[in-house]
Parts: sequence; C-alpha cells; structure tokens
Amino acid sequence: MQGRIAITNPSGAIERSLLPAERRQRVFEIVLARHTVAVTELAELFDVSAMTIRRDLQALEEQGLVEAVHGGARSSLQSPFELSFAQRELVDAGAKRAIGRLAASFVADGEAVALDASTTTLQVARNLVGRRKVTVVTNGIKAAAELGHRPGIDVIVTGGQLHQTASLVGPFARATIEQLRVDWLFFSVTGITDDLALSGPSEFDAEMKAAMMGIARRVVLVADSAKFGRDSYVRIAPLSALHDIVTEAHLSPEWVERIAMNGVRLHVAGD
Repeated sequence: MQGRIAITNPSGAIERSLLPAERRQRVFEIVLARHTVAVTELAELFDVSAMTIRRDLQALEEQGLVEAVHGGARSSLQSPFELSFAQRELVDAGAKRAIGRLAASFVADGEAVALDASTTTLQVARNLVGRRKVTVVTNGIKAAAELGHRPGIDVIVTGGQLHQTASLVGPFARATIEQLRVDWLFFSVTGITDDLALSGPSEFDAEMKAAMMGIARRVVLVADSAKFGRDSYVRIAPLSALHDIVTEAHLSPEWVERIAMNGVRLHVAGD
C-alpha cells in the first residue's frame, strides 16, 4: 500500500472505548469511504493493537464487506448501489437509529403510516413498536417483517416485483399505494442535490416514492447529513414537496438555511 492517509472522526479525536461491534462498524465505514486503508492507520485511530484490527477485518471479510490486501483492507463493494440491505444498514447506523427514534415519535395511536424500503425507515418501523391501532403501508420487505407480528400494528404490503434492494416495485405496487391514504409518509433518498431536488438510484425507486408522496397528509424525509449535496441517477421531487426533514446534528448551517427558505420544517435528532 502506498502513502499514508490520516483518518479521523468528524471531531478529529481518536476513537477509543468502543465496543467491538461498534468498532467494526466504524472500520467498515472508513474502508467504504477510503476504499483502501492500512491496518496501522486503523490501529492508531482506534487505539488498539494491529492484531485486534486484523480480527475486525477478518470478521468483515467473512461478511463479504471488505477484502484483505497486504497490510490492510479494501472495500469489496464497487458503489453504494451494490450494497445489500444488510450492508447498507451498517453505514451511519448510529445516525439512522437516532433519526428513526425521533421520526417515530411523530406518530400517534390510531394513525396510518407509509414507509419506503430504505434502511433509515426500517429504524422508524422499529420505533413504532408499542403503538396501538397503527396501520403501516410499506413496499419494504424488511419493515413488513419487523412489524408484521407486532400487536397493535396492522401491516399492508404493496405486492409487486421484488427488487434487489428488498423493495417491492412496479405497476402492481404503485396501484396498491394509489388506492390508500395515510397520515404520514417516512422515506429516504440517495441524495438531495445542490439544486434542491430529491434523487434516487432507479426509476422503480423514484416511481414508488412519488406515489407514496401523493397519498400522505404529511411527507417526512428521514436522511442523515451525508445525503445533502449528493446527486444520484433519477430525480424524484423538489425539496419543497416535503413538510418535514429529520436528520442529525452534522448538517451544515448553509443547508439548514436553505431548508428553512423552502418552507420545510427541520428536526435534528440527538445521538
């Protein structure tokens, strides 16, 4: 491996006192962002031995997330769109959990909710457990499985063509959505572009999100700060089509101002 790249967390501090699972998650996020990372760099960052980092990398390699190279590891994934649902769940997992908790707190007993198939809305689903007489409409296989056996929650699954992102898409899924009305839609996107458009990875994905936006009384985007300023393949809707955004504390002041200027209410989740 050539050269040496300094790696720090957002505060610039060394990451100590993490549980093994938390450290492996952060290791994976760093490898995914950097593509190739040295064992010595990771050991210094986390203040652990090189052997500990090698065990972490071995565990990640067994999951198909990284590939071992001489002195370090590289990402085994070519782009974010190749991540399986389980792999995508690892990325910014702490932020997604915090966002899910806050977003779910908006929902009252007796209301109807639509959820897309994203990993962040899965966290919303998990935090709906315990509500009474809540109806959840989703095209997400994971969200349906999470809530299908929970008392007090009725789950409607759209049906349709199964996509590689563990989502149901296509004309049948869209037709199911268009027959319904809900109080809340919680959904995520691949990016919010600099020209204030919501963007997604495919026409199938964009079509389902747009249909869900059309049936909701209140439309809520759940997205971590890394999504802002990022573009993707297909435009879904303008930012101004949203009522609310739930994100975490790392969003820049410039984006906070732009969101406010578009009449969208911003909610910031804690850790």
